[in-house]
Amino acid sequence: MNKFYKLSIVLVFLLISGSFAQSDVFNRGHLIPVPVEENTGFGEFIAGVDFDGDGLKEIYAVNNMLDQGGAELIPRIYKFEFDGTTWDSVWSATITDIPQQNSWAALTYGDLDKDGKMEIIWGPANNFSSENVNPPRILVFESAGDGSNALGVDIFGNYKPNCQWTITEENNKEVRPFVWTVEDIDSDGVMEICFADRQQNYWFGVVSVSDVPDFADGSETWTLEHSGVNSGIHASTLYDLAVIDNAMYLFHSDGWVSIVEYAGGSWKAPVSLEAKVPGGSWKGAQAVDVNGDGVKEILVGGWTSGNNNVYLLEPDPFEVLRSRTIANLSSHIGSLGRFNGSTFGDIDLDKKMDLVFGTRGATPNGAILRMEYQSGDIADSSSYIFTVIDSLISDLSTQRFDIVNIANVDADDELEVLYTDGNQTGLIPIVVLKIDIAISVEDYFIPAQFFLDQNYPNPFNPTTTIRFGLSEESIVDLRIFDILGREVAILINSELKSAATYNLTFNASDLASGTYVYKLNVNGNSLSRKMLLIK
Repeated sequence: MNKFYKLSIVLVFLLISGSFAQSDVFNRGHLIPVPVEENTGFGEFIAGVDFDGDGLKEIYAVNNMLDQGGAELIPRIYKFEFDGTTWDSVWSATITDIPQQNSWAALTYGDLDKDGKMEIIWGPANNFSSENVNPPRILVFESAGDGSNALGVDIFGNYKPNCQWTITEENNKEVRPFVWTVEDIDSDGVMEICFADRQQNYWFGVVSVSDVPDFADGSETWTLEHSGVNSGIHASTLYDLAVIDNAMYLFHSDGWVSIVEYAGGSWKAPVSLEAKVPGGSWKGAQAVDVNGDGVKEILVGGWTSGNNNVYLLEPDPFEVLRSRTIANLSSHIGSLGRFNGSTFGDIDLDKKMDLVFGTRGATPNGAILRMEYQSGDIADSSSYIFTVIDSLISDLSTQRFDIVNIANVDADDELEVLYTDGNQTGLIPIVVLKIDIAISVEDYFIPAQFFLDQNYPNPFNPTTTIRFGLSEESIVDLRIFDILGREVAILINSELKSAATYNLTFNASDLASGTYVYKLNVNGNSLSRKMLLIK
């Protein structure tokens, strides 16, 4: 039985101004486990696509290496498909000609040769040995276009990329694309892979390929159109990039931002600017049109420990790149929390941009933070609502929740938030958060102590409302049990909730008539009540 029943929770909280507001609630709809052969978690994933055209949503995930030895040294990619109820693993491939990888692969998708067949573009990080002196850093798996689950070329039941490239001809030369995107950055009609290199050799690159051959026959031609070699770029490690029009914005770990622009028919020398994002960014920068005026800005979450600021960057004729601090979010993720990874989209389809951040070292642990633009000045924190939408999937403080995605991965219209830990050994699943849109609120108060009311109506069929209140911010768990003590539904799964009064609508349409017990646990203290379902 699926324990993650659809539910609606109404959270009412009083803003500092004294006005009322409503909040959307996110529930863990699905957990996609790490395959059993892996020693550590997922390294990156892509979500919400349908490359085989069968109408079923797909997630593609790659493994990661964290010095555990053994299975995770070999790069592997997995395809999960949603059948309307569960996520099944329907395809995988093992890269047999890379005997060992390192950590933090780049992953994206696109159509590099514009033949209408989508491709996964994957960059396992180089990890040298006597048998691995110059491994491919770019692997391209193309969909077959015939409705099958497979990508790439079938070789005796395994699958190899349609094409691949080492980037360099030099043995044992560090080239580690950390993050990349597919753009026609020079407006020449050819799609390019634009990457930031975490090693200080190439710094960045712009790569194109003439064709993605159907049968991996090596007929393609790869071109490194531009790179940071001998470019004079600022000397500090790169962990992020964003692209606006014909310019790459590269984020250094020491807070500098370098701009690499194609203009007037040629690449210009990098312009490097100091202290634009103090502490740098780790996959936390997004180029997005915040207020829908047709102009893209860059939103960035601070990465170094204790720098939990959100920055707004805008091209500017006087400053080249204007940087402003939108908000400090210590009150949401703790004074030592920092941002690790981000994504954007319109989750609830209200035409208001959402930016979602993963975190590292946050309080609560594993906080996933949503930042929703409302209206007004895009540099003013009062123009946004900031909420923690999930946390505590793990109690291990060393987890790094740096892989986040917004995509539609099921049959309803709203988008889902997906996240996992892209580095550690906790075998964190891909978490799929579903949104329940809040309804109007009739009353509000913060109680003197936590309480649990009798559900109403009672008896009920098939829905009933459960009302409870919290006197302070608390870890909350709410579950439904049958009369024999067997768990039949999880309504709130050990989540951090603010002091407030909550009204939760429980739908028991999949349960049989009978007596059930709902049990509320708040910071280790429990209350429970019985309810009667009559059909």
